[in-house]
Amino acid sequence: MLTVDNVTFQYNLQTAPAADRLSFQIDGGTICGLLGPNGAGKTTAIQLILGLLKPDHGSIELYGQSLHRDPKAYKSAIGYASGSHHIYDGLTGKEYLNFMADMYGVSATRRSEVYSTLTEQFQLQPHLHKPIGSCSYGTQQKLFITASIVHDPRLWILDEPLTGLDVESVLVLKQLMKSHAERGHIVLFSSHILEVCESLCDRILIIKQGKILHTSFLDEHAQQGGRTLEELYLEVIRHYE
Repeated sequence: MLTVDNVTFQYNLQTAPAADRLSFQIDGGTICGLLGPNGAGKTTAIQLILGLLKPDHGSIELYGQSLHRDPKAYKSAIGYASGSHHIYDGLTGKEYLNFMADMYGVSATRRSEVYSTLTEQFQLQPHLHKPIGSCSYGTQQKLFITASIVHDPRLWILDEPLTGLDVESVLVLKQLMKSHAERGHIVLFSSHILEVCESLCDRILIIKQGKILHTSFLDEHAQQGGRTLEELYLEVIRHYE
């Protein structure tokens, strides 16, 4: 279980909180979509959960491991991929994949099993010996997604993961997310594509101006009147204006 308890964060004292008393829990086996308009605080919330930002108040725990008290154990259980690619341009795809597996202490057997399967599914073999900086954006995205799951993380965080992916790769990623949750792990991802969220998610969190405005399980939502996720999302966002 991921537990975020009353977490607040400000980039500086002259601005409103980018995260304003965030509180929620996500159980294992759940795919949870983090939704909101541009500038709503989605990426800030993700960076707080990752430990890239330090909360001004509140606490974050993953299966009883505290980000504050035991950051190494906490972070070792997380996998992360985003749509922002700023580093590792000089490494080849294979070097990067092995570097990430080394970082997490993944055995040769495990990395070979995962990488051989995913590089085939994502059609990455022709790019493994090229510098990452020479690869297309979509190829880079597939490499980073592949590396982020090699250690079988208990919490897999994907920030706008569909950006740059072709149709086949989107289908591969969606199946990966489902399989990961079916093994009892948590998948937390942000996306602007509500149709994908509606087809994938067990649960959604809607955020705006750093506040969680709404959370619900989509199966319960479907049983309560049949509104689409788009209709629910617009109702929540516009009500807060």
